[in-house]
Amino acid sequence: MKRIGLVGLGFIGKTHFEAYRKIPHAEVTAICTKGKSNDELTASFEGAFVSDYDELLQREDIDVVDICVPTFLHEEYITKAAKAGKHIICEKPLTLSEKAADRMYDVIGKYDVRLFVGHVLRFWPEYQTIKAYSESGKLNNIDTIHAERLGQLPAWSEWFQHPEKSGGALFDLHIHDIDFAYYLLGEVESVYAVGHQNQYGAWDQIITTLTFKNQAKAVLEASQRMPHGYPFTMSLRAQTSENVLDFQVKAGENIESIHDRHFVFYEGEQKKMVDVEEADAFVNELNYFIDCMEKDQENQIVPLDDVLYIIKLLKVIEKSLVIGREVQISF
Repeated sequence: MKRIGLVGLGFIGKTHFEAYRKIPHAEVTAICTKGKSNDELTASFEGAFVSDYDELLQREDIDVVDICVPTFLHEEYITKAAKAGKHIICEKPLTLSEKAADRMYDVIGKYDVRLFVGHVLRFWPEYQTIKAYSESGKLNNIDTIHAERLGQLPAWSEWFQHPEKSGGALFDLHIHDIDFAYYLLGEVESVYAVGHQNQYGAWDQIITTLTFKNQAKAVLEASQRMPHGYPFTMSLRAQTSENVLDFQVKAGENIESIHDRHFVFYEGEQKKMVDVEEADAFVNELNYFIDCMEKDQENQIVPLDDVLYIIKLLKVIEKSLVIGREVQISF
């Protein structure tokens, strides 16, 4: 059993809290939040509410700190948790720069604690199916990927608008499909991106073309500037010379209340609906991270080397957005 100190009770913090309720070998024993929530989700919570992060870290009934605070606070919170000897789960993006990631990796190594970063698409049932197809004879040698992730700017906090705090849609939203394309196709050879910036300079709509070292291509779009009422949309189409796997979802203003789901495999001249067992991606993710700690196993699904690679790749995409040209990858 791992005892969790949950830090932050915004949208993602509540999502994690709900997920832990379904994981038998994890228990949230304390929540760190500025204001105690009065909603139904936490009304029955019997653990402690604390408002001071340093106080949370001093508690002996916590093994793991789950960090669900704004991105620009991650390094400070991870550093303090490592020094307190707590293992760490952190929401994506880990950080907005390679140097900050290096500093965090150094500190977790120095204090011998583990760090897990929530790249949740790798645990999403449909995306797990896409990955499984790519590793089987069903979808060998993918040569083209097209993906979309479209929605409004998150309404629950204003910090998302500021590039120095969130990284904009590039780091907050686009990261999902960039990461998953890399997960499927491996290292990238070159990047070309175009986009739109908000009034604060954050990239809030991006279209990126990735050319991989195996010469496959991915065209990926992310937007946080869709009009009110536009359904949150995510999709991924993976193609080979013969087959296509096509996944599309439309939901509410966020991923809640999915009302339109399409998952079809086109194999030659045959069209087959793809059945996926229902599962909560966040439960899958957090259960896996807890298992890794409980069993002292290597994190093979989201290794920290991958996390760092994606941060570096996002910075190259950002460079392409700024200069308006293709950029070759040199790492």
